[in-house]
Amino acid sequence: MTPPLVTAVVPTRNRREVTLRFLARMAAQTHGALRIMVVDANSSDGTVAAIRGQYPRVTVLRAGDRDFWAGATNRGVRQALAAGTDYVLTINDDAVVAADYVARMVALAQRHGCAILGSRIDLLAEPGRIWALGTATDWGTERFLHLAHHDLLASQLDPAVATAEVLTAEAMPGNGVLIRQDVFRRVGLYDARWLPHYHADSEWVMRAVRRGFPARVTPAIVVLNDFGDEQKRLPLGSLRGLLYTFFHPRSHLYLPAVAAILWRYCPPRERWSTLRALGCRFLRMKR
Repeated sequence: MTPPLVTAVVPTRNRREVTLRFLARMAAQTHGALRIMVVDANSSDGTVAAIRGQYPRVTVLRAGDRDFWAGATNRGVRQALAAGTDYVLTINDDAVVAADYVARMVALAQRHGCAILGSRIDLLAEPGRIWALGTATDWGTERFLHLAHHDLLASQLDPAVATAEVLTAEAMPGNGVLIRQDVFRRVGLYDARWLPHYHADSEWVMRAVRRGFPARVTPAIVVLNDFGDEQKRLPLGSLRGLLYTFFHPRSHLYLPAVAAILWRYCPPRERWSTLRALGCRFLRMKR
């Protein structure tokens, strides 16, 4: 039987060596029908030339300086859908995966009928320490949208969670998510206007769940993420830092993105308490 076509959509900008490391892993995948589509946001470090020289079968799409994660990913998803893909795999260029990663994700999605299947994400520097196993909401608190099982060792997971093939998720980060093509056709693309970078992935999954597509995440298939918490540290010590924190699209506290999540998904009775909790968090960060 012909395997389903999977198109991996990979946004990047000025991370040539990281991107090439990722492509080396993806080129070794055992899944028999895999396309790789890198969406480059105007890199100036030779990323595009290096990809074309070393991986000529990889499709490279061009994006602009204002195409952050959501905009760049949308460009790739549109192209993948137009080319007739069966699944889209959203994945970041700092991911490190095993050679059977795509094959296992497809097999698991088909076995359980998953329209949206996310991976467990561990830290590359410490495999076995979980960065995220889906995303959860906790309205009324500063952690209103937070990484599930964050910073736990896999050995510390509840046995029922650790041994499950798939778990229900409210949302999930976009690094290592296999999505059936019909979900995009029904739900639409990522909201690049209000959530250009952070939280666009979770918002899209929450939107899909609302429209009848259950989201699942697997603790059994792992993406190693070359990520450190310092990437979310914000420069709060100056006016420029404050403006960056709340008004730059690459900040995880970008106010339009936070407001969009709260307005669309937070129960009205919980909005004030959530905003108050966020204000208290900001005051603690300022100290």
